[in-house]
Amino acid sequence: MTNEPEPGGASLKLTTAAGTLTLTGFVPTLWQTANYAGRWYDDAIGESKTGGADFRRREILFAVAAAESYLFEWVRDVVLKFDYRAIALYFPPESATPIRDKWKHIAQTLASDGLIDAAPNFGGTTWADFVRLVDFRNGLLHGSASRPYSTSISIGLPVPTMWDLDGMPPGRSVRIVFSLIDELNAAAGTSNPLWLIPV
Repeated sequence: MTNEPEPGGASLKLTTAAGTLTLTGFVPTLWQTANYAGRWYDDAIGESKTGGADFRRREILFAVAAAESYLFEWVRDVVLKFDYRAIALYFPPESATPIRDKWKHIAQTLASDGLIDAAPNFGGTTWADFVRLVDFRNGLLHGSASRPYSTSISIGLPVPTMWDLDGMPPGRSVRIVFSLIDELNAAAGTSNPLWLIPV
């Protein structure tokens, strides 16, 4: 396929094997998107199938990445129904809002804007579990998991500790993110994605 804009930008000529289409007085906007939430979720499930601290470490990272990607993709495609220009209202391009704040603020704003039925309960067990999971993810990525520890000198505990990782059951991170996404869709009146399977 070739794309040949006419002089002045008022027409677009598309040539394919089937023929030529010329659009005059209309300049389409072409968007490219990617979906990663389901892939991150599958990665987390893969890590959940084996015991050990290294598998829990990767499961945590992948599970939180799935939750963060899902929130964006859900708003973009399900709530805004592919109105890509409206995305910046909920996800300003240069914003570095932490995922915990983003998840709550965006769900509550969408509910107050009348775009979803309601925001989920941010005072329940699922939310508390997710906040702790994000703390673990942050600790792993930002180095606090590597903090030295001694029983005789207190300079702060690593987050997560090796005991946290060793003691976390396989699949725990995946189940937390499953519940988080499931509760969001239940409150919002939207459907779970096909890739969201319980572990």
